Amino acid sequence: MSKSTVTCAILLMASALLRSSWAQESPVPPKFSFPPGAEITFQWNYTCRDGKPCAFSCGSADRVKALTMYLGTIPVGNNQRNSVIFYFYSTATIPYSDGFRISGGPASTLSCDTSGMTLDYAGPPIEIPMPPGGAPNTR
Repeated sequence: MSKSTVTCAILLMASALLRSSWAQESPVPPKFSFPPGAEITFQWNYTCRDGKPCAFSCGSADRVKALTMYLGTIPVGNNQRNSVIFYFYSTATIPYSDGFRISGGPASTLSCDTSGMTLDYAGPPIEIPMPPGGAPNTR
């Protein structure tokens, strides 16, 4: 086997190990479910790599290792839906934490900020926690 073939094989194995270790940083708890009637439309997964100082402002957490956020809507009152962001994160000292942010209605804004984090995925929900005895609410 040539030297370049061996080097390439080692790099491929190392990248697979790194990807699997990053995947293990997922902060979404296995028993979480969204409120009844929630419709989740978008998901972001972030990780903090290379010892960077990472943070996000939805929950105002520093030294964040991994963050998953879901954007959707929830029912509020009669026939009204408000925007919501659910977030789950882990830090160097807290293995799991969560929170949410709900907009005040159609005219209000909803925002979260990340700093120093690497975006690993953005798109339709791929990791929706299942409610007890049912299918996840997505749209």
